Amino acid sequence: MGCGQSQEALVCPSKKKSENGQVKPVAEVRGMARQSEGSIDAQTIEEYLELEKKIAFAEQTSPALLLQQKRDQKAHLEERLKLQKRNYEALQEQTDLLRHNEALLGILGEQVLEAEVKQKLLELGEDQQEEKREAVATFNNKEIAKAELENLEEQFSAIDTDILGLEDESKQLQSLYSRQDELLGRIFGGDYGSAAENQYEHELDQHEEMRNRILEANFKWKQAQMMVDYAYKQLNEAVKQWSLLPNIDASKLEERYGIACIARNNLVASAQNIQGAQRYLSNVQFPYCAPGEVATLNKATAYIFTDMQTSSRHQHALDCYSTTAKRCGALLQWINQVVTNTIAKDLDDINKKVKSSSMALRQERVTLIKAKAKELTGEDIDIKVADINTDANVQLNINDLARTEGIDPNLLATLNAMDLQALRSISDEDLAPPPSQEDIFGQADALKDQYKEENNKIIRQFEENQARVQDSLQQKLAMRRQRRARKQMDEQEREAYLE
Repeated sequence: MGCGQSQEALVCPSKKKSENGQVKPVAEVRGMARQSEGSIDAQTIEEYLELEKKIAFAEQTSPALLLQQKRDQKAHLEERLKLQKRNYEALQEQTDLLRHNEALLGILGEQVLEAEVKQKLLELGEDQQEEKREAVATFNNKEIAKAELENLEEQFSAIDTDILGLEDESKQLQSLYSRQDELLGRIFGGDYGSAAENQYEHELDQHEEMRNRILEANFKWKQAQMMVDYAYKQLNEAVKQWSLLPNIDASKLEERYGIACIARNNLVASAQNIQGAQRYLSNVQFPYCAPGEVATLNKATAYIFTDMQTSSRHQHALDCYSTTAKRCGALLQWINQVVTNTIAKDLDDINKKVKSSSMALRQERVTLIKAKAKELTGEDIDIKVADINTDANVQLNINDLARTEGIDPNLLATLNAMDLQALRSISDEDLAPPPSQEDIFGQADALKDQYKEENNKIIRQFEENQARVQDSLQQKLAMRRQRRARKQMDEQEREAYLE
């Protein structure tokens, strides 16, 4: 498949190094390959066919696509870490001022633990209710900020590890492409074997570029689906724990505080996961759990330790948590509809097109290789075109989740019909309308039109110039170089769009 094999090569192999390390154009290298055309044998052919399988297998995980996404995520994480560190430091200064507020707490020694300071705040009388509520919320916000900072630091460390692994995978795939180009150059002497090979390679280029766009959308939406699924489970756990408080005697302050902490941790993490899902789908407006709703949830969570002290405030908070949980369930329904009814179907369709184009290209090349071998050796070589799985998909990243104890992230990868039935709070008919195709796939539709127009133009030009092109090696290679340049330009534009 050579350079037409996949967009996985961020820059399709277009140059080789000579023995002295100088870069040489492919045309020159393949031109030199003409001198060793007679070395084609069964071993060369077997190696080429085996490379086809290795490349198809390596492309299934889309390492270059994921690598670019990870690098983009890392850049965003760096900015979020800086902001979160400043936020935490500001809250630390505020709690230090509260700790030394003699009018509110009296004189406290430096040896007094923060837990004891919060206990003293909770014991303040009704005449200081407002001061107590704000002071406890400040300490609570600091704990929340610290937890989020630690979560971001864990994500940053994990993403560095992921990037190293993907860089290695991408290099290995590039190496396979280079070796495949070398073998094609040896077999065909730097030329296209036929006009059909040229056309099939071009069609495969088109389908694989389109698949990369769909794969990118698939990854983002399924990652958001997983994060919202986890948030939904966390919100339900928070509601469950919060509902236990009225049954615990008011004198058992430590037990009540422990239950409230579990509820708070799940509320905080659920908000972070919903926000994470929104970052993956930054061009999409959520119909449920929009940023304003999440901000309201975060504000309610900040007052959780004072809301636990009176039945009226407890009920008000419970209503807020329960409503958010139901709307998060509706958001999960909505995202799942997009994934199953639109993206999955488009991905299945484009995978079939890639498989068909890939098989056509392999069959044409095998036919040409057999003819070339017959021409050089005078013998017929039996070559069978194996059926290769060219389907591509991407694995989700559970490291992006803000996790809480008791909820296994490994159970979030798929949603079956029973799971969906259990979470449904809104009928499919009443669910918010799905987003537009452009919101889902970005510029994919425009890309389809662009490729259709380019393909028709190339066919016309090729038919008009076929005889002349076949007479000139440079002209025969020109179309391949143009496609390589276009693929490189497309990749640069895509990277700029992601940034």
